[in-house]
Amino acid sequence: MSAPDREGYGARQAQLLDALLRGGDYPAGFVAAQADAAGRSLRRKRARAVAQAWPALALHLGGTFDARFDAFARAVDAPASGDPLRDGLAFARSLGHDAPLGDDARAELLLARAALCRRGVWVRAARLRRPYARLLVVARVPWLGVVHRSFACLRVASPR
Repeated sequence: MSAPDREGYGARQAQLLDALLRGGDYPAGFVAAQADAAGRSLRRKRARAVAQAWPALALHLGGTFDARFDAFARAVDAPASGDPLRDGLAFARSLGHDAPLGDDARAELLLARAALCRRGVWVRAARLRRPYARLLVVARVPWLGVVHRSFACLRVASPR
């Protein structure tokens, strides 16, 4: 195969993959219904990997997880590394204020951000209310890795 043939073949492959992942606009010669089914299958596989890496987020979103993730997957390319932790972080951030995260999902978010941090010391905290009031502190220290501690928050009665 000559160099121009390889370049054209590579371009057609990239167009097909993009069409499968985003849906629609398939190259000539592809049956749209079959290509759509293949694309849905690829997006579901990506969603399952994210749900496995982010169980609290998947549980928090419940029955809407699949539809929300499918919309996200159509709009955003998967990370080049194929890392479901990184993909889930982008998905969680994309939810914004549409789906405020529950305490378990917020804790999962902090732990994922710490795990993905690659330079220096990283420290964050979140005040969680369920199942009891507590402060979760998550840190990533280069020589220790990810460390997390939870501290119960005591209620102090106000003087009358």
